[in-house]
Amino acid sequence: MQQVVSLDRLVDAIWDDEPPASAHGQVRICVSGLRRLLRTHERESVIETRPSGYRIRVLDDDALDLFKFEKLVARARVMLRDDHLEAAEVLFKEALELWRGPVAAGLDSRALASLAVKHNEDRLTVSEEYFEVALKLGRHRQIIGDLTGFVAENPFRERACAQLMLALCHSGRQADALETFRHLRRRFSEDLGIEPAQDLHALHQSILVGELTSLTPVPRDIPAPRPARRPSGLRGRTARLALVEPARPAAVRADSVEQLRLENDLLRIERDTLRQVMLLWLNSEEESPGA
Repeated sequence: MQQVVSLDRLVDAIWDDEPPASAHGQVRICVSGLRRLLRTHERESVIETRPSGYRIRVLDDDALDLFKFEKLVARARVMLRDDHLEAAEVLFKEALELWRGPVAAGLDSRALASLAVKHNEDRLTVSEEYFEVALKLGRHRQIIGDLTGFVAENPFRERACAQLMLALCHSGRQADALETFRHLRRRFSEDLGIEPAQDLHALHQSILVGELTSLTPVPRDIPAPRPARRPSGLRGRTARLALVEPARPAAVRADSVEQLRLENDLLRIERDTLRQVMLLWLNSEEESPGA
């Protein structure tokens, strides 16, 4: 919707609560400069002066990258809903290519802050939707570079972290997928003091025991963990280690170094489980000393 923006509102957007005495004059000079930049052969200017302020007339939605982005994303989601994955991938990619950086980058204005956060969040969400479609199409290796950069810039977006783990694992890089989770878990602990979502732990466990295969389609959501069997001494450990043996033809294969890493992770899980069992046992002993 096109509306008139008052001169006072423009002053507030630029200087917040501390405008200079010459604020109105500076805004008029800036508007004059914008008129020259936006002047076309078809019309004198897209900026119109009104008694109460200024208005920019946008005759075509494609004239603004933001409107074009929103239209392409809407079409892509329709294609995705109808299971036309390749068409959705093309539209998502075309929409993302319109971006040149964060909204309102370099501008320190409270009036623009919430709007900038909203549109930047939309861009990140669409990026994750694009990665999801690419994974469904089996383009794991092609998007690893983009996904790695995206996660590096947005380390706490758990959906993207899961997508990177899936892309690595389906590209035969199981050890890198596990290392990605370890780095993510350490970052969450050190910076936020919390654990990643349970879904990410479940995905890590699935990769750890070789349940994701090169033939397994990438699920829409992170897979839920399988019910774990209660181990019984050494036999329980041996049975679980057998899950990562390369004898399973469908499982992701591991070399000797990676095998040691997997066994080390399993031992760590057993240690944490044993600690929890011991704590429960000690608590029960304290509550019933006569038992």
